[in-house]
Amino acid sequence: MSFDNVHARSFDLRYSEMDGRGEATPVAMLGLMEEAAFTHCEETGWSVPRLLDAGYGWVLLRGGLEMSAYPEYGKRFTIETWCSETRRFYGAREYRIKADDGSTLGWARSLWVFYSLERKRPVPVLGDIVKAWAPDGMPSGPMELGEVGFPGSPSLEELPRFEVRRSDIDTYGHVHNLNYLSWALEALPETLRETKYLSSLRGHYRREVTLGSAISAAFAEVDGQGRCAHGVFADNGSERYLAAAAQSHWLPRAASRERAA
Repeated sequence: MSFDNVHARSFDLRYSEMDGRGEATPVAMLGLMEEAAFTHCEETGWSVPRLLDAGYGWVLLRGGLEMSAYPEYGKRFTIETWCSETRRFYGAREYRIKADDGSTLGWARSLWVFYSLERKRPVPVLGDIVKAWAPDGMPSGPMELGEVGFPGSPSLEELPRFEVRRSDIDTYGHVHNLNYLSWALEALPETLRETKYLSSLRGHYRREVTLGSAISAAFAEVDGQGRCAHGVFADNGSERYLAAAAQSHWLPRAASRERAA
């Protein structure tokens, strides 16, 4: 990759972004990757405010990450991001997370839909954006961003339940994508949270959730080896539907530092 294709931004983990072990939470990592993407858009002349003024936006469709270890409090780290591909209505954004010593802590991939706010539908990515981002075709890792579902039909009345608040809504008027992961993780058994860490995640945002909807989070163990399925279901008063789904893999916590070494 050429230097012009890659945007890098360094971070110092804040107290609110870490867990009880002093490591970044998975939700915080997605938020920081979003911050790096935001400043990359500004650097290339296509900031979120400019897109909003022009009547456009990017909507996250699918994404995934893989982490060998999470950044620790007090240790600076860098997130690199670049555009690997654009295809008519879509753009693929890549991420690489590096420790201060240059070692790679993890990587992530995401697929976005270019969206007309007025028409409320996908539209072709603007040629000026493609030119500014200079897609290079290089993914950050081998994960395929295919469709993800949730097995079975859980009884939603027995699941953790949340109400969508105004603070959950982003600049495009939709529920911010970080909330889906936060809701999904609420359904995890406490024993899994305490003994394992999120090694990999692949998610699919399947349908929009609106203000005032009720959210139910479902969880299912797939194989007894730390592989799990997650479902975020929405109830808008007239129907219930699967709004987002994910597959995750959890490893013993001691393995995170061993794999990163």
